[in-house]
Amino acid sequence: MATLLAAELVARFGLGLGDPPLFQKDDAIEYVLKPGTYRRFGHTIHINRWSQRSPEIEAKKSDPNEFRVLVIGDSVVNGGALLDDTEIATTLLERALATQLNRPVRVLNISAGSWGPANELAYLEKFGTFDADAAVIVWSSHDASDVPRFDGLRDDQPEQRPLLAVGELITRYALPRLRRSPTATPVPSENAFTQAMQSAIDLIAFARSRNLPIAIVLHETRGEIEGKSDTDHSLDRGRRLLKDMVTTTAIPLSYTRTHFAPALAKGDTVFQDDIHPTSSGQNLLAECLEQAVRPLLEPQNPKSP
Repeated sequence: MATLLAAELVARFGLGLGDPPLFQKDDAIEYVLKPGTYRRFGHTIHINRWSQRSPEIEAKKSDPNEFRVLVIGDSVVNGGALLDDTEIATTLLERALATQLNRPVRVLNISAGSWGPANELAYLEKFGTFDADAAVIVWSSHDASDVPRFDGLRDDQPEQRPLLAVGELITRYALPRLRRSPTATPVPSENAFTQAMQSAIDLIAFARSRNLPIAIVLHETRGEIEGKSDTDHSLDRGRRLLKDMVTTTAIPLSYTRTHFAPALAKGDTVFQDDIHPTSSGQNLLAECLEQAVRPLLEPQNPKSP
């Protein structure tokens, strides 16, 4: 018993396990993060009642002077449990815009790991646009073939807190590593590209139907930035499809590589892995988002209710 207690204390307070962000299935969106405040790896992750990684907010403004921005994406935008709420790009963007505009600003982080255009569209269709004045969608090349599966949650998307932190250490981390065998990444099907790109087009149309000014930021992987070979060419194709679609729809498009490439060249650690930004990378992402939002600050036509 003493050994188990010691192991539990180490896993919970030393490693920061036992309180993972929880997920819940959704018939329309596929899944969302479950509202709550979590402590993970020493970081605070707050999910508000709208399943956004943002402080609590009402669906409609009470202050007409408030400026609201939606930032929509997947785990790149969400930041994950390895980053505190204070470190993610949307928090940094909110502070920067409030200083620049000298008015109340709210930046809503609408994201979840592995979301694609269809998930993001379904979220907005279900919950609306929160009286927003602008929106920035962050896509990566793989989003051009990302479609919902609706086949249940993955092992890394728990619905309930584990009874013991040491149990989570064993079942979620230790055993999967022992069982893991190298597998090739599946090549996206033609149908996946067709469905995902149609969802992307529909998402842009949805925003326009509500007079919501939007911009797109394309976040390339470290491998893409460094010119590493894309063996099945799916990322090359996805990047090209997204660029062509955004160009056709005349939506402002920018690339995170303009900030990440110089940092990588200097040897800065801005990626956790091939795609997810570190805390330093989130600072760069915030700068990219700020540049994307800036042209959307011009006076716009009134939004429809």
